[in-house]
Amino acid sequence: MSKKRIFIFKMIIVLFFIVLIVRVGQLQLYMGEYYYSLSEENRISERPIAAPRGRILDRNSNILVSNRLSYDLYILPNEIPEGITAHLLIDKISTLTALNKEFLMENYSQGDIDGSSAIILKRNISTEDMVVIKENYDDLPGILVNESSIRDYVYGNLAPHLFGYLGEIGVEDLRDLRKAGYNYSGGDIVGITGLEKEYETYLNGIDGIEQVEVNSHREQVKVLGIKPPVQGNDLVLNIDFELQEYTENLLQENFLYLREIAETDPNLHTPTGAAAIVMNPNTGEILTLCSIPGYNLNDFAEGLSLSKYNDLMNDPLDPLVNRPIRATVPPGSIFKLVTGTAAIEYLGIDADTIFNDRTAKFYIPNWSRPYKNWKRYAEGKVRFTDAIASSNNIIFYQLGYRLYQEYHGEKLSDTARYYGLGKKTGIDLPGEKSGLVPDEAWKRQRHNEGWYPGDSVNLSIGQGSLLTTPLQLIDMVSAIANGGTLYKPYLVDKIVDSDGNIVIDYKPVINSNLPFKKDTFRILREGMIKGANSNRGTSSRIFRDFPVKIAGKTGTAQTGTSRPNHGFFAGFAPAETPEIAVLVFLENGNSSAYTLPIAADIFEYYFGIPVEEEEEIIEDSSF
Repeated sequence: MSKKRIFIFKMIIVLFFIVLIVRVGQLQLYMGEYYYSLSEENRISERPIAAPRGRILDRNSNILVSNRLSYDLYILPNEIPEGITAHLLIDKISTLTALNKEFLMENYSQGDIDGSSAIILKRNISTEDMVVIKENYDDLPGILVNESSIRDYVYGNLAPHLFGYLGEIGVEDLRDLRKAGYNYSGGDIVGITGLEKEYETYLNGIDGIEQVEVNSHREQVKVLGIKPPVQGNDLVLNIDFELQEYTENLLQENFLYLREIAETDPNLHTPTGAAAIVMNPNTGEILTLCSIPGYNLNDFAEGLSLSKYNDLMNDPLDPLVNRPIRATVPPGSIFKLVTGTAAIEYLGIDADTIFNDRTAKFYIPNWSRPYKNWKRYAEGKVRFTDAIASSNNIIFYQLGYRLYQEYHGEKLSDTARYYGLGKKTGIDLPGEKSGLVPDEAWKRQRHNEGWYPGDSVNLSIGQGSLLTTPLQLIDMVSAIANGGTLYKPYLVDKIVDSDGNIVIDYKPVINSNLPFKKDTFRILREGMIKGANSNRGTSSRIFRDFPVKIAGKTGTAQTGTSRPNHGFFAGFAPAETPEIAVLVFLENGNSSAYTLPIAADIFEYYFGIPVEEEEEIIEDSSF
């Protein structure tokens, strides 16, 4: 290359840099203030894109809880023009619609007024209000109505205590979730009860964001980017929808019928609640979990009024209480299975041990007050398994007293705790109660007195200070059915994402392997089979000729001299190779006799047995 060409090339480069420097100087010195002002006046506004919440399905893929279209009202602080205030916009909205001004202002004041994010003013506004606001968008700059979704409980009255409802996040939950690393904000809608609460962080989707640049006139310039929403995960339950629906309707019908006949029968008390549970005794899977009375979940989804919520809260029948996990009551004679276990393990009792019920009364030595049998007559000589079948109080009083003499009540309380009584089962629902297994340490702390023979005698038939939940009892009976494994009851089989990929696949969890002999469970099962099939069995009038052999135990729990009894039935079938365990509980239901037709219908439905005629309600008392 010649020197002349090199010179020309260098001059071009010099001229280029001179022009560049002059332009930069011009922009910096003469137009810098203009562009600075322009950049400062431009803003980014973040518009939410709602994420659908995960669905809830039964074991056969029936959709039980889903979502439906709704509309949410937002205010966008960065898109409100100068000269217009949020207060003015909210005032206009309340004039145009049925929306309450004070409510909207309260939600606005709780938002990040100086931030770029949208502030939620009202969720789930009516279609009418949505149309009016959109028609007046020109007069409401900075106001946005976005499509969203609310919960759709497909069978609104079905299993409300199981699914639970949603509500605005509370201060404690917000703190706990943020501390755990989740991105929740005030005003978010979260699970308050049931599975909605227990699996909140899986069900909750992640909202998307549309970032929009707005100019100094608060007009949209361009979309900077979109972060798409992520749908929440689905829950696939162990629940069988058809069995759940059948059992719940059956329980409701019987509950209402018993209340009706109690109004005209002075000898009956009016039941106040009921529960039923169906469980796989070999895994802990919950197939059905019912609590009566209930409520309609869609009332909560659509926005329950304060007055209606107060009505539910103040209802004497406590429709919001999930009785299978929160009703803590004496179990009555179902506890005789615990006493029987202790007697076999620690007193050397076997199936053929003979007891003598001479007078239908039992006296603690040197005590004058007799403990009576629920039957009015003495049974004479009774084998141990027959005592279980007939639920003979006298024999179990004798066993309770012998356990006191040799172990001062310690072994009986310990045996109850081995079966999981007195502590939570760990079911995947919030709010489960522990119940209470009393012992000498508890009694000294609570009443400042020791453990007496009468305490063991009362405890031997499931009375006294003992408190259990229906779920604990079916878990205990399931362990007897399967030969000694206490499973953790569980409702959710797996969690899957929106593409059907398994996030978590739950397996049976063993809470404990009971430290009892296999022969112990064989003897207890023999007694329960006799209870449902032999002439002296307390449930044999219903189950004696049943097409599938049932093993069962009744329980009528006394609650005081002037208060009504609770009624229980717990059993499993087929008796020799159990597939299901069933528990029916009637709160203040007078007698276990009234639980038997309900349990029979559940077994019939599960096994597909044709129903030939309606079972009559038995009018006697079964313990």
